[in-house]
Amino acid sequence: MYKLKILLIGPCASGKTTIANFLSGATENSSGEYRPTQGVRILEFEMQNLNVNNRNLKAAIELWDCSGDHKFEACWPALQRDAHGIIFVYNPSSGDHARDSELLYNYFITQTGFSHKNCVVFANQKQPADKDVRYSSRLLTTFSRMPQVPVNIEESGNRLRADFSSFIVSVLGGLRDRSEQEELNIISMQSA
Repeated sequence: MYKLKILLIGPCASGKTTIANFLSGATENSSGEYRPTQGVRILEFEMQNLNVNNRNLKAAIELWDCSGDHKFEACWPALQRDAHGIIFVYNPSSGDHARDSELLYNYFITQTGFSHKNCVVFANQKQPADKDVRYSSRLLTTFSRMPQVPVNIEESGNRLRADFSSFIVSVLGGLRDRSEQEELNIISMQSA
């Protein structure tokens, strides 16, 4: 079984915790009022029957629901350490989210060299009216090298699960390819 550390990052009040709870099957009592995550929450769960290169694999997922509050910025290096994938979450109807998402992108991708192949963007459409909001062209440019997925748990939760599963399969495929290449390199060094 593969163990994956996946970061869920984005601006405050973008819906990261709601998405994390939904994907992990966590059942927290929520009064409906906004309570910001303090630092990070780690949710652990397993995914079965992940088809990676025609092989069914299992994965133990650590989903790190990271606070979007900049007062925790000093913790970002520790959060990113050994991460296998990053999910950026933002609310397209919030004007501030484009600027905040760009800052997070610059830190977690540009400055660290994290691979775009192991990232996805979830445009969290919390309200039905969010579907009609035009995505910020600035944000679309920043995240142009990553898949961008509209998300609405209320209307299409199964689609969110399928999109998340596809993302995990992609991360696992890259992980398997790297480990197989490392094994081939060791074998060829030993026979040289």
